[in-house]
Amino acid sequence: MDNKLPLNILLMLTLTVSAHSALSDLTREQITDKSKPVWRDFTANLVHQFTIDIPFGTLNKLLCIFNKVEYRKWANLQRDAEIPAYAYLANIDERQCERNMEDYRAVVRATQSTPDDPVTVEYWNAPDMGQTVSNNITVTLTEEATVANPFGIMTLDQAFYSHTNDKMLLRWRSESSRVDEATVQYQAAFYLDEYVINQSLPLEQQEEFYGVNLYFEEGDAGYGTIINKYFFPIVSGSGLYPAGIPYSAGATNIAFNTDYIRYERYQDVYQGGTFVQNKALVESACVSRANSWPYVPSGFGYGVYASNGDRNLKNFSATYTNAEGENIAFSVYGFSSLGIPNVCRSLKDGSVVTGALASNCTDAAGLGLFPAYDIPDLTTITRSGGLKYIVRQLKPRKTYSQVDMNLCADLVLRETLPAPSHLFFEGHSPATAVPTAGAMLVNDFSDAPDVDPYYAGKKYMPIIDDDEDGVPNYADMFPEDQLRSADRDYDGLADDIDANDDRLLINYENFDYPGAVEYVTPSMYQPD
Repeated sequence: MDNKLPLNILLMLTLTVSAHSALSDLTREQITDKSKPVWRDFTANLVHQFTIDIPFGTLNKLLCIFNKVEYRKWANLQRDAEIPAYAYLANIDERQCERNMEDYRAVVRATQSTPDDPVTVEYWNAPDMGQTVSNNITVTLTEEATVANPFGIMTLDQAFYSHTNDKMLLRWRSESSRVDEATVQYQAAFYLDEYVINQSLPLEQQEEFYGVNLYFEEGDAGYGTIINKYFFPIVSGSGLYPAGIPYSAGATNIAFNTDYIRYERYQDVYQGGTFVQNKALVESACVSRANSWPYVPSGFGYGVYASNGDRNLKNFSATYTNAEGENIAFSVYGFSSLGIPNVCRSLKDGSVVTGALASNCTDAAGLGLFPAYDIPDLTTITRSGGLKYIVRQLKPRKTYSQVDMNLCADLVLRETLPAPSHLFFEGHSPATAVPTAGAMLVNDFSDAPDVDPYYAGKKYMPIIDDDEDGVPNYADMFPEDQLRSADRDYDGLADDIDANDDRLLINYENFDYPGAVEYVTPSMYQPD
């Protein structure tokens, strides 16, 4: 499969590696309590060249999700004066979209007033109180993405929210619009709490924000700017998003065509009331959009779990047996950090570099320090004394291959463009009230019922009435039970015996900052 850095809506499959196992190994399936962290901690697929992936990666993942829910097939199946559109259930394998939320069913609603109007598709993947986080996404689609225009003409809004802490974890908004017949402007804003990247961190300690402004010439190439801000008040002495002065920030100017991306990244660092780094050129490279290689960061990319499924909080020495039968020793430091030694690798293909070349192991030399090996997902490790633990790959990273700068000779970097601020989010929150729906209509796990905790791989035809109770499947939450049909809060209790409506709501007021003024760091004016 083509592993091209996405500027289109093709599905991206995550590379998986099978762990060596033995009969005595501890397995996640032995931990039957699915509420335990070993089951519930979510995965985030990252990119080593994280800044240049911001415009494309999130867009690709969200479009992948919307393609999989089959909105074209089920939109407006039921329409009348009282119910303009109905919602339906989807259970999709989000791992195919470089996400790992596959055990969260979703409610989907797709509406279009007339065939000439934009289509609005809404997606909610935590409809009931059994979930601790919810992922609400809305796309308003005027023109679908194509090879000629991979950004389409659309707006996308996403809110990833923690109901345990009443806290926004991630917020995304993107908007593409026509400048003229051949040019599309694409803008985006992206916020996240660092907890999403490293779940051993407390909430509201470290935060990130990105603003994107790109221009794309249809079917050919484009250019633009991505600004980045990293808020870390403990070090900077300033506040959090959006009005605080970020600890580190910068601007990345990019130019791209169908094969390569050229970029220059400038960085500022604010510490103790002053900028200790100012307009520093920290990275200049040409990368291939077609080739990449993977690794897992040893400092925050893993999760280590005890035999009861809880997160490990202890430090100890451990071993595991790799696929070649070798016994590998390393150290465990709490939940997410493993003592795996670093080696110098080529940014071209991940190969290990030794000798004189490794003495200058920097991005400028096309080299970098990376873990010597990766521990496969769901590997059993053994602590000295014999206790077993499970290791998950929570934050795998993809590295796009660095190539000779001559291959980017025709790509021209422009001056830094202004990029969206936090105000780009204002007034554009996804709908939070989850609509009622009937039976499961889309289920990616029809051929794998064992990994479907809700519906065991079942799906139903919408206009059939399987239980012959007079309610067609698309409106029947209990399509095989003649005595039950409605369950507005998705808790498994029919409405006639359930007086509660426990659908999760998001308080967006906790995330609106209409009076905040963002700080513009020196690199955001670069070049002079």
